[in-house]
Amino acid sequence: MYPFWEGLFIHSTLYVAFMSAFHVFVSHLTVAAAWFNLYLERRAVKENREEFYVYLKRSALGLLVFAYVFGALAGVGIWQTTTAANPRGISTLIHNFVFYWGSEWYMFLIDVLGIITYYYTLGRVSKETHLRLAWILALGATGTLSIIVGILSFKLTPGAWFETGLSLSGFFNPTFWPQIAMRFAFMFAITAVWVLFIAGGLPANFHARNEIIRAGARFGLIGLAAGVLIWLLWFEPSLPVHAKAILPSRAIPQPTFPLIYLGLVVTFLVLLFALIAPSRQRQLFALGTMVFMYGAIFGAERTREVLRKPDIIAGYMSSNQLLFNDIPARGIQSEERWLSERGMLGNLPFVPAMDKLAATASDVTFGIGDPEIAAGRVLAIQQCGSCHSVSHQTSMTIAGVRLDLRSQAGLLKMRNLTTADKIDAYIRGIGGFPYMHPFVGTDAERRALARYLEAFLHDTYPELAPQAQSQTSTR
Repeated sequence: MYPFWEGLFIHSTLYVAFMSAFHVFVSHLTVAAAWFNLYLERRAVKENREEFYVYLKRSALGLLVFAYVFGALAGVGIWQTTTAANPRGISTLIHNFVFYWGSEWYMFLIDVLGIITYYYTLGRVSKETHLRLAWILALGATGTLSIIVGILSFKLTPGAWFETGLSLSGFFNPTFWPQIAMRFAFMFAITAVWVLFIAGGLPANFHARNEIIRAGARFGLIGLAAGVLIWLLWFEPSLPVHAKAILPSRAIPQPTFPLIYLGLVVTFLVLLFALIAPSRQRQLFALGTMVFMYGAIFGAERTREVLRKPDIIAGYMSSNQLLFNDIPARGIQSEERWLSERGMLGNLPFVPAMDKLAATASDVTFGIGDPEIAAGRVLAIQQCGSCHSVSHQTSMTIAGVRLDLRSQAGLLKMRNLTTADKIDAYIRGIGGFPYMHPFVGTDAERRALARYLEAFLHDTYPELAPQAQSQTSTR
């Protein structure tokens, strides 16, 4: 077990979400842009269209400076944020797919060296040789995406890995092919907007400008339509029953779906406008569309992550980093059973025993010097902190609006659970929710958690505290 990082001002998972959404945007852009550039360059060679190379050089430079530099930095940011937010989850992926990660990094090396070579050899080598470089770049980028999708889809549907324990069984899991097809489709919509941005910056009298814009818009509209159909007819039907139950539930917070729908509609309208009136296309339209696309990607990636709740790896590891399933093929046994018998406190690294919390109790529990409440805070962070704001460290107020992630205080207030007794009874029934695991620990630890949540609730909403209620009734 590793230490748990709540986050700073905002929840740790939101750091991961913002970083990964940007990385998905630029990484998908690089893959589809490589294929669009290959398509355009093949036409340039076969049809002797020298003017296409003007666009290709601008596009390659933009990809090199924007997508590859900032995309690579965002990739490093994903490793940092995921390691901080859920180190045991990312450790499992590394150990289970270590050679796959190595292959992915090799592909990425080809990708990075490919775009550098592609740009700096434009006009310096023969057209046929440069076209071969375009093929290498497109295939290398595709290899990187394919390996990452296999690892990510494993988290949602490990498939036969439970029986065989083989990493290959986990890689080619039930949602691998539909997800890779869906991503390939949607990434051409992302690249189409990039085409509008690059080609929109060409001089208005450049005679290939409108042709390139129309070609990009066609690619994008086809990709957009294909992506929606793949989601409806292939990806969603392939989801496990649990994920289908999560999809319409309150576990997916608003405004996730409105963000996705708005991004799809705006992208469709902009691409349709570009197809009909390419001469009126402006770079500002493309930039604005990218903002909406980022919102849609943020919502989609967030939904994909939530679909496996309450697990970080579905059916194997809960979001609080505990193993709850036996995998005989890997020699893995559930941890939840014996922790419920022996207790969490003092039996896991970085989860101290109650007697070691007395000295710092009042400093972290709203001035209440009670070791039991301090123990409850430790349990709240370990058991609930991956999905909820369990303290003021991951909450902030802007313009009178409190920003947090499914704050436990807010949920308790909404359900009128204002006393430790009510909260304790509620925790006992948590296993009935499809997106929450039962509490792990002894009865005494569950009581400590209830007492901390009561203190957190009353500190967040002082009007709910017994003293405030008694004063109100006296008046």
